[in-house]
Amino acid sequence: MRIVVLGGYGEMGSTATADLVRTCKNCDVVIAGRDGGKARAYAKSFRKENVTYAGVDVGNRSELVRLLRGADVVLNAVVYKMNLDVMRAALEARCSYVDLGGLFHMTKRQLRLHSEFKKRGLIAILGCGSTPGITNVMAAYGAREMDRLRDIRVTFAAHSKSVYKTHFVLPYSVYTLVDEFTEKPAVLENGKMTFVEPMTGRHVFDFPKPVGKAAGYYTLHSELATFPSSFKEKGLRNCSFRVTFDDDFVHDVKLLIEAGLTSTKPVRIGGCMVRPIDVTARETARLMPKGKIDDIEYVRVELEGGGKTVVVDAVTRSDGGVPAGTRDTAIPISIMAQMIAKGQVKQRGVLPPELCIEPTIFFKELARRKIKVTKTVRR
Repeated sequence: MRIVVLGGYGEMGSTATADLVRTCKNCDVVIAGRDGGKARAYAKSFRKENVTYAGVDVGNRSELVRLLRGADVVLNAVVYKMNLDVMRAALEARCSYVDLGGLFHMTKRQLRLHSEFKKRGLIAILGCGSTPGITNVMAAYGAREMDRLRDIRVTFAAHSKSVYKTHFVLPYSVYTLVDEFTEKPAVLENGKMTFVEPMTGRHVFDFPKPVGKAAGYYTLHSELATFPSSFKEKGLRNCSFRVTFDDDFVHDVKLLIEAGLTSTKPVRIGGCMVRPIDVTARETARLMPKGKIDDIEYVRVELEGGGKTVVVDAVTRSDGGVPAGTRDTAIPISIMAQMIAKGQVKQRGVLPPELCIEPTIFFKELARRKIKVTKTVRR
């Protein structure tokens, strides 16, 4: 089996790569990305013959196709705005595909390639991280308990005991975070998809300690791109995704946005053209703690219908220097890539996890990595 990890030395890609190397027997792993030096250094750190590297520009179709030829799966861990480019290269190279999500609109565009992937006997699974990813499989798992399904509510919350240099630390990529704070979220209401104002719909959730009560807000997410069609036959009428943040954090991020510090429009500073968001990303990255990290993340999917409520939770803890949010995003995509390579995914085409990943197999693999999924049924 040969798996190519694009962005394999980045925050998510490096953790996915480490999981592949540790758990995938008879697996050749290629760490690839624009910075060939970083790819080489990370590959060499494993000191294994089956771990190699390649420098590649994912925007260069012919270059990427050459790299992907002969691979069983390409694990796409680069910025989601490149998803279609990577998918088209995978099609040409006749290679199956997994990614971390397309923030709704990109996912919708990717789904249009379904017939082309199916025609070539390939599978492309969209949104294979935590949310989307684990949440999609949790929804399918919970839906098995129900004859009728009216509502699905997805949310996540986190708590950290890590020591930071400042009170303001971003939980994940500033690029994704800004999109979540500025793009209108999709919400399914009474069977109709609507787009509401960002960071509205405040609702207080009650998670187990140490998280406790946490305020959630509507944000744009890929689950809403597929759940309405995936669960249409069960009668789904309402669906939403909320992310939970402290009120102070919401205020601080909005301040960054209003001050223009997350703008993608280049400005001239000292004779150089720079994008404010790139500077913000570089500077906020320095605030992350070095060494041991101590945090926990909860991902929850609530399903209601037919007089029954099903709550499915996934709990992830940090491991050494790897935050919980990185683990529960990067590990699932490694598992799904391996499931494809092992022939455990029978469907073909472009599909979300809820339509092609067997929950029992997937959750067993998560449990091996100390990510625990539980289900509660209330009548």
